[in-house]
Amino acid sequence: MKAAFLDKTYNVEFWDGESLGKVIAVDTETTMVPFTETPDLVTFQAFDGARLFYVRRKDVRKFLGLHGGSHLVFHNAPFDVDVICKHLGEKDFFDYWIQLNQLWDTALLYRLLGLATRGHVPHKYNLALVTKELFGEELNKDEEIRENYEQYRESSLEQIPDHFLAYGARDVLATFSVFHSLRSQISGTGSTTQLSHQIQIAGSIALNRIYKNGIGFDLDKAANILDGINKELRLQRDILALYGWSRGFKGSKDAYERVVGEHLSLPLPRTEDGSVSSKAEDLIPFRNHQFVDSYLKFIDLEKQSTFIRDLNNEKIHPRYNVLVNTGRTSCSKPNFQQLPREGEIRNCFVSSPGTTFIITDYAALELASLAQVTYSRYGHSKMRELINEGKDLHRYYASVLHEIPEEEVTKAQRQEAKAANFGFPGGLGIETFIKFSQGYGLDLSIDKAQEMKDAWFLAFPEVKEYLNEQEADESTWTLTGRKRANASYCARKNTPFQGLAADGAKLALYNLDLQGFTLRGFVHDEIISEVDAASAEVLKNVQEKIMIESMNIVIPDVKIAVESQISNRYTK
Repeated sequence: MKAAFLDKTYNVEFWDGESLGKVIAVDTETTMVPFTETPDLVTFQAFDGARLFYVRRKDVRKFLGLHGGSHLVFHNAPFDVDVICKHLGEKDFFDYWIQLNQLWDTALLYRLLGLATRGHVPHKYNLALVTKELFGEELNKDEEIRENYEQYRESSLEQIPDHFLAYGARDVLATFSVFHSLRSQISGTGSTTQLSHQIQIAGSIALNRIYKNGIGFDLDKAANILDGINKELRLQRDILALYGWSRGFKGSKDAYERVVGEHLSLPLPRTEDGSVSSKAEDLIPFRNHQFVDSYLKFIDLEKQSTFIRDLNNEKIHPRYNVLVNTGRTSCSKPNFQQLPREGEIRNCFVSSPGTTFIITDYAALELASLAQVTYSRYGHSKMRELINEGKDLHRYYASVLHEIPEEEVTKAQRQEAKAANFGFPGGLGIETFIKFSQGYGLDLSIDKAQEMKDAWFLAFPEVKEYLNEQEADESTWTLTGRKRANASYCARKNTPFQGLAADGAKLALYNLDLQGFTLRGFVHDEIISEVDAASAEVLKNVQEKIMIESMNIVIPDVKIAVESQISNRYTK
């Protein structure tokens, strides 16, 4: 039979030991299972630009072994990699290609190119969409075919109907063409690392496995917490009703404005439509008013209630997205990376019987990555020197701000310093910093905020140089070679160090998975693994070592520190 793509027709052959070229597009067709499981392999097809082969299931290992020197190209590699690894019985079979930078994912290349040229990571990137955009060619995504490979899981290739084989063949032809088109466009960005693709593919494989692993959830504890939340909600609702405000009641918006604007006369900013702001960051300074305090508590309790009511299984499988515009990851259904801080919801996430969590945080990671960026750009960094000396940057900055010895810095002064150390690196202006600092319990005047910024530049002069540096255009780069176009000033200042830290964490996830750790959760600078309880102390040291060494790949000149907890519940 034959298969066609871009007005070219290829014979579909069954592989019999032939050696293919240096670049081979690979695709699989599988059984249908829930997304949290890895399906069984039904067909394996490969194309090198000249010949199109179907490989018998029994010959997949032989085929891949013969092509150890070739670049393997997938569209959505984490899916196909796990399918093939399951078929071969070797979870880390493709690490060989990853270490050689010879495993490719056209979905990731497309997303990275979008960030580099348009300034945002595309949310949709399926093969049909990418092929349509690049070539104007429609792929036939016949659901009747795609969802019915199950019936051929034990069949020989000769027994599979031609229209099923043609369906799979077209995808692998498209993947090959998409790869070369994207590579050509990416070469025009000036990146020498394919926009950090190899880091992203390692991270995406690990994150996909965390999703499948899931994390245990204590339904009984959650139910008790929800009862407590509902009781507190009723209390706050009754207080708010005394002021004439009720959630969802007709006229509640007018009632809110009447209370905060007319009755309390609070100087709150207004939104674009002229309404009085109800943002927590704007209301926090006025929390001494009973209405505001109850309103903020009510909104927070509502969020907690909604979050916990949506979790109704003993194992939760948050979905992770390996790349957003900053270079960091994101999470959904539920958003494990933004669990409510109040209450005990985090403690509902539990390890399996006989096991425990190792919860390891990178310490002040984004300050370490900022120090690496400035040191790499300018050849000097006071922040780097202090970190490498083992200094506490918050205590050091507080001593500069208050002109006192470091040993005399109080707990309150150190807390004040945190706001500056975490707020100023991304280029916050004074007014924005004042709002930001409220999250640290500060109520700053403009003069005080300016004094803190001046002292911060005095403490870390290289960062003033970094923040004042003018980019030739509205784009920025990470040291790992990823570009972000059309970025605002703050995005241009945040992305280089925030994205660098994220890249190191993705490598840590991959390397931990490679070493056999069962990963259960990931929160930007924190990794949660589940291990046998009897081995936890030993494995904690191993986990910490792997995380530090992985981060050193992208941050080689700054000392990396981590902190760990061992617990059968998620604590933070």
